[in-house]
Amino acid sequence: MGILDRLGLSPSRLENLSTTIELGVRSPWISGEDKLTTLTVAKALFPDGKTPDSFPLTREEALSIPAVSRARNLLVSTIARFPLRALSSSGVLAADQQPSFLYRTNGVDSPYERMAATVDDCIFDGRALWLVDRGAGESPKGGPILDATWLPLNKWTITDGHVMVDEKPLPEADYILFNIPRFAGLLAVGDRTLRGARDTEQAWVARMRNPIPATELRVTDESRLDEGEIEEFVAAWRAAFTAAEAAVGYTPEGVEMVTHGAGDAPELFIESRNAIRTDVGSFLNLRPSMIDGTSGIDSLTYTTKGEERNAFFDFDLPFWTDPIEAALSGDNVVPRGQRVRFDRYEQYGVPIATGVPVED
Repeated sequence: MGILDRLGLSPSRLENLSTTIELGVRSPWISGEDKLTTLTVAKALFPDGKTPDSFPLTREEALSIPAVSRARNLLVSTIARFPLRALSSSGVLAADQQPSFLYRTNGVDSPYERMAATVDDCIFDGRALWLVDRGAGESPKGGPILDATWLPLNKWTITDGHVMVDEKPLPEADYILFNIPRFAGLLAVGDRTLRGARDTEQAWVARMRNPIPATELRVTDESRLDEGEIEEFVAAWRAAFTAAEAAVGYTPEGVEMVTHGAGDAPELFIESRNAIRTDVGSFLNLRPSMIDGTSGIDSLTYTTKGEERNAFFDFDLPFWTDPIEAALSGDNVVPRGQRVRFDRYEQYGVPIATGVPVED
């Protein structure tokens, strides 16, 4: 059984993918007689009747979840600000011996933006790619790297072990591949959690819009209202509940208003939203306290902010920085005997005292 069969894409379903359907809606980027085939593709991929809401979440959808955005921003802003330094067995190389591509670029993206995009790709997809320009050299792997440029995920793929750009294999000397080992990216490994988080956000917003989820108008006497009267009465109260200002209505004699579930929401939403932060942190190797979550430790365990910060740098961050350093330390990047590391001096160094200049 091939990969297509495992995905449920039999030959007959593949034929359906080429069938167009007129939806009455056209994309502004479509030209000619092409039609949008969203419904056809959805039907072929999900014959059991699932909707496009069941499709894998995109990066943009994941970032709409506060816990994901907080974790992503923390990792990107922390790692991208560390300068890259080349080292040898004697220590850090002199400034004039440092590979220039580590601290500058020839394009419009700064080294900070390049690393920020790299970390972002690793978070959501588990891998990232740089294209490199090399100087002259007799080595089979090419000359020294002069410049490196980040390539967006939608511009390249890995097929049969080869990096493909524009459906053409790229020579190994032309790229640097960053790969978080055994991690397929948050969009893949955390798909179920992200969907739950999205549903929680939607439920929370809906509850804020209507704090009373269910209202029953119960007839307590022997009166018999016809269908028209019932619909009119219910519509009036529905409009009152969804009004921007205070809801004011009238219940005639013999009608009692009964609410359901009005007091069940606060604890449920608070606990579920905190659990989302804990789960997202677990997927990304981040302790909950670093993304504003509540730790599950008992009340007798005392930790300070400094201890949490040290644990973040010592145990959480290496999951992301070590693979990047390893990729940049390969023999295809720097000469044998050299390695590349993030310069974390600012992490441990004493801040420089600053203040308003005063005249002596």
